[in-house]
Amino acid sequence: MLDIIRASFGGDIIHLLSGGRLLQYPDQQPGFVIPYSLGVKDDVVPLSAINNNDQEAAMKLAEEKLESESGSLDSVAATISPDYVIDWYGPDDPENPRNWSDRKKLFILAEICILTFSVYVGSAMYTPGLEQIMAEFQVNNVVALLPLAVYVAAYGIGPMIFAPLSEAPIVGRNWIYIPSLLLFVVLQVPTALVNNIGGFIVVRMITGLVASPPLANGGASIGDVISMKNLSYGLAMWSVSAVMGPVMGPFLGSIFAQIKGWRWTFWCLSWIAGLAFVVLAFFLPETSEATILQRRARRLRKLTGNENYRTKAEREYANLTLREFAYESFVRPFIITFKEPGVFFLNSYTALIYAVMYSWFEAFPLVFIGVHHFNLIEMGLSYFGILIGCAVAATAFCATMYFYVAPRLHNGAPPETIFQVALFAAPILPVSLLMFGWSSTSSVHWIVPIIGSGLFLSGGYTIFQVVFNYLGMSYPRFLASVFAGNDLFRSCFAAAFPLFAKAMFVNLGGQRFPVAWGSTLLASISLLMVLIPIVLLVLGRRLRSRSKYAN
Repeated sequence: MLDIIRASFGGDIIHLLSGGRLLQYPDQQPGFVIPYSLGVKDDVVPLSAINNNDQEAAMKLAEEKLESESGSLDSVAATISPDYVIDWYGPDDPENPRNWSDRKKLFILAEICILTFSVYVGSAMYTPGLEQIMAEFQVNNVVALLPLAVYVAAYGIGPMIFAPLSEAPIVGRNWIYIPSLLLFVVLQVPTALVNNIGGFIVVRMITGLVASPPLANGGASIGDVISMKNLSYGLAMWSVSAVMGPVMGPFLGSIFAQIKGWRWTFWCLSWIAGLAFVVLAFFLPETSEATILQRRARRLRKLTGNENYRTKAEREYANLTLREFAYESFVRPFIITFKEPGVFFLNSYTALIYAVMYSWFEAFPLVFIGVHHFNLIEMGLSYFGILIGCAVAATAFCATMYFYVAPRLHNGAPPETIFQVALFAAPILPVSLLMFGWSSTSSVHWIVPIIGSGLFLSGGYTIFQVVFNYLGMSYPRFLASVFAGNDLFRSCFAAAFPLFAKAMFVNLGGQRFPVAWGSTLLASISLLMVLIPIVLLVLGRRLRSRSKYAN
């Protein structure tokens, strides 16, 4: 447990403020021997002969050996490396996240899921209180939904900044996660106390931006500790927490909105995020390899007084210009998204799924309050069908990967093999949308549209996992840019859909079937999207071969 606290954000603060006296690392304790030759080649001086601060002894040994062999000291300088590249001390280095125990890896996975849930739950948490907001601020439905729209759009923009920033050795994951989470907690106070719709929209936009680091870096943190062989399963579990947020948000919001009023939804959110902050600040260790090694190099520089100790990543970032950073962060994601046909259509597919899920924050009140006369809390419970569908899909996807897809990929099958899974999941989307829309009437039991929503999420979740795994396998060199583009694409769609969803359902629907024709329109678009995995299964390999970004 000490190693977890020491490598956490809070532990790093304590370590820095104490000047390295508290929560010491092994290389700061008496008797530590550096497993490197301090820049002197291994064949000149044995590693065992080098002490942590004895560079003069190393030089003397080098001089004596070279003098005895060649009778000259002129070549001693050639044995001294101009830079000391810090790396892991060996294949079993305990500070390497890939060497951590399975229990520790599962603990970190759970923490990333908690972090993701604690900010995702805030997106639609206030929506059960929309009628109260409309009455208090004297605005219409569209304006009352703008705080949701700007929140979702902002956490699509955030990854463009935070994803590349977290790769910088001096920053890492935790110095983005924890300060942004603290700011997220603090911002709930003005959100709960705001007295005009303009301020409400602005604060929610800022909150959405600081809520985006888990979306930007959560998958990267899991990839830091879990091997590529098992990464699909870790990401699948993490994605469940991402779905739980928008599902549990309206449920918790409905309880507080009905009993205490809409403002209390944000006090509840501050409690959830505040508890997550307290736990994660001291129990979420840094997982970025570049940052862990950068801190090691910093300690060795202080220990030896030698400023030449650097990591490979430090040297690369030292030569990175602001223009290059801006290009990688803001330009390349758009170039890859719009110049790569496969990426563009897959982003469009995930954007549609994401948007439909957010449009249900408008459809569910029409169905379960308007048709089945639920109260707010009962309507909040109706979202649990989505969560159950997600859990079933996650189990099925992991089993399919383990027994069918992974063995074939291991034997050399192309990444497009994973689209075979999508061929089964894609048809579920239009069928479930039709089921939800046409069963949302008073003559049909309320459980049927709930089952329809769960089926939609089971298909949508599977498509998401297929897309993420395919992009990860096909574009490993530009993964941050590819995923940042995907985040922005789908978040913009999800932000826009709720603004016109109610009008679409109401204007296309009737008194008996209020959401039927709107759902049919979405089902028709989803049916066309079924062609995407089919085409990429057939032509994806050819498209990748023509790409300068794909493997």
